[in-house]
Amino acid sequence: MSSDSVNVYIDKDKQGVLHSLDHLQEPYVPQDASAQADAVSVSQQYIKDQAATYDFPESYLRELGTEASAQQGLTNDKTPALRLAEGPKRRLRSTVVSYQQTILGFPVWETGFSVMLDEDPPDHLRVVGSISTAQPNIEAELIKEPGLEAEFLNEISEQRLVEVLGLDATDQEIRINTQRLLVYKFDPETRQEIEDDESRWSGMDVSVPTLELPPVEDSILARDQPKIYYVCREVLFTWRLPETEFGDINWRAFIEVDTGSVLYLRALMASIHGSVYTADPFTRLGATAPSASAPVTELDKVREWKELPAITRASPQELAGRYVRIKDFDPPAVPAPTSPTGNFSFSVSSDEFAAVNAYYQMASLFNLVERLGFNVRELFNSTAPDSQFPLPVDHRGFNNAVNAKAPGNSRGDGSGGFIFGIAAPGTTIGMGCDFRVAAHEFCHALLWDAVHKPGFGFAHSAGDALGSIFCDPTSRHTDRFDTFPWSVIRRRHDRAIADGWAWGGVQDRGGYLSEEILNTSLFRAYRCIGGDDADIKKKRWASRYMLYLIIAGIASLASGSITPTPKPVPYVTAMMLADGGTIMGYPGGAVRKVIRWSFEEQGLYQPEGVPGSGTAVTTRGAPPPVDVYIDDGRSGGYNYITNWDQSTGIWNRRAADSGTVHQHPLRDVPNYCYVRIRNRGTQTAQNVVVSAYHLADNADDTWPAGFESTTTAPISAPAILAGGTRIVGPFEWVPLHNVTPDSLLVAVSALGDRSNIDPLSGLACARGPTDIDKLVPFDNNIGLRAVTTVAPA
Repeated sequence: MSSDSVNVYIDKDKQGVLHSLDHLQEPYVPQDASAQADAVSVSQQYIKDQAATYDFPESYLRELGTEASAQQGLTNDKTPALRLAEGPKRRLRSTVVSYQQTILGFPVWETGFSVMLDEDPPDHLRVVGSISTAQPNIEAELIKEPGLEAEFLNEISEQRLVEVLGLDATDQEIRINTQRLLVYKFDPETRQEIEDDESRWSGMDVSVPTLELPPVEDSILARDQPKIYYVCREVLFTWRLPETEFGDINWRAFIEVDTGSVLYLRALMASIHGSVYTADPFTRLGATAPSASAPVTELDKVREWKELPAITRASPQELAGRYVRIKDFDPPAVPAPTSPTGNFSFSVSSDEFAAVNAYYQMASLFNLVERLGFNVRELFNSTAPDSQFPLPVDHRGFNNAVNAKAPGNSRGDGSGGFIFGIAAPGTTIGMGCDFRVAAHEFCHALLWDAVHKPGFGFAHSAGDALGSIFCDPTSRHTDRFDTFPWSVIRRRHDRAIADGWAWGGVQDRGGYLSEEILNTSLFRAYRCIGGDDADIKKKRWASRYMLYLIIAGIASLASGSITPTPKPVPYVTAMMLADGGTIMGYPGGAVRKVIRWSFEEQGLYQPEGVPGSGTAVTTRGAPPPVDVYIDDGRSGGYNYITNWDQSTGIWNRRAADSGTVHQHPLRDVPNYCYVRIRNRGTQTAQNVVVSAYHLADNADDTWPAGFESTTTAPISAPAILAGGTRIVGPFEWVPLHNVTPDSLLVAVSALGDRSNIDPLSGLACARGPTDIDKLVPFDNNIGLRAVTTVAPA
């Protein structure tokens, strides 16, 4: 693998620093067989081979084989180094190996390097991408070396922590969960999380728990000075913020070891505040649904009688099951309901209805994950110890304020459950009744376990997309792009790049605004693979497939404390990698190009040196360097069409005369197929090879069994310039005997852009059996033309 290959996408930040490499099309395999023993060996050789690409000095790699946790005390070595952070993280068919940057013997917060490997097949490890937040060239004067007698080089007590945080000593008990030493680059602007103007855009009051911390000592850097690296004691603790709607909260604090100044404080939670009606009758019933202001008697009429999923039988019956249980752990004190009969039937406005719905929605989401083919305890392996499941769900939290949240656990590496408040001021309807809100919170639980944070670096989460894509196939709401249709939350998933909703556009600010961009990108991909079809079965298949990729992509990311994701490219790559093997019984790999294109359409993958790479993005992104295609009316794009089997880029002639007008094929005699290949890429397509097939059995519409090669073998074509075209043929073929309908299928591969049926792609969909309608429309390298054969004169 070479970084200048057309198969490698290089992602840089606004300062031109390399952030990640995506080479899914050209995986890296070490040349030295001894480096192929396991994932760690492969990753270490990869880092050495790509060191020059990432501008890593040799000294930075001297401790790759040492575990970051091995250092027990302070050293005077200010030279940055990479150390193995943890054992390989295996999720599904991928493995991530992460390396933590260290200074003075301690890990540097959110600084390191992660390598993503494909383990399909499991005996053949291949690197498909990497992400770097490394800072290998930190100047020694920017590193503050603590004194050997610094107080907080030693563990802090709970009483001393209360003093450092400036809390009232009479406050409720504080509980330390874990602590360690690390190095942190202090930025006074991000000392605490603050509210921003997203409330204005999202229709919600976005607030977070904060403290009035004592000011930092004068010796800590001033705002106009370069940012300094300090040795800090990281403390994860639990404490209840008095006189607020919040209950027990898990926190993370960084305490500078010399002065005791708190340089960083975060509540380990993600929350939503807003006037939200909980149920979503608009999605289920459309125009016939009662409005949000309808009387409770009207709302009661649209209740459904459903089996509560994964519940544990008991007498009296409790709302507790395999994965969640209703538990009162956040004020006010509202006990979980029980039932002597085993059934629960209550009015919409009651506490009990809120509890039943909170259980039903969260249990249904875990049940959905199982139905998609995931092992829940592997997916939530940091949350999964028996002491954690079933997760607590409080249906009446926040002292009856309008809110919902998904807190982290006490270690900050998994889910701590879910809390729901009320839907709107002046109502008693619980927020946990709305599946879309529940899905949003559930995604935070996925993120807690995968990246050990409640959100992406580039967006709040993918929770809006989980709700939107799950609900769309059966939704009767008149506006399918309204993310929360029965709510005052004004978020949408049809945002236009011309209005600033591009990756890198003026609305791309991280948080909820960027979540709208993410939801728009993901919902587009769902529409492209069948979500826009009128057939409910195809819509449901597309919905389930996208939900799988969204969840699998999250699960495959590296820890955010080492390599956070300030840009979406690593997540897109993770979803593309997840599209492999067998997914829900279908051969994977067919929708990778659709995913990439859906983000390209939203402004991702901007070329360097053009408007958009250093300024606010207002245009679509660039296609892959090489993107050869056979036109089916979409100019190489992937917007959904139903007539994908009528590609005019393919035609038949009754003689090898190079004519360009289609003729109906003659049965039982040779015919000649031609194809026009185009290149929408930015570079010349080299090593172009075109293969043609036709039906072998008109009763079998799967690849490869239903097709056979033409008489003419694959043809190697001359190079095709960027934006250029070339006609390739003729391919001699004889139609099916005595059958009127037939089909011509043509596939083109080039260096850097193989078709999804190319055996060298290694994709499961190439091996099959793959339904042809889940293959051809999702790969512009493949074209199909259904033809009508006629008898010879």
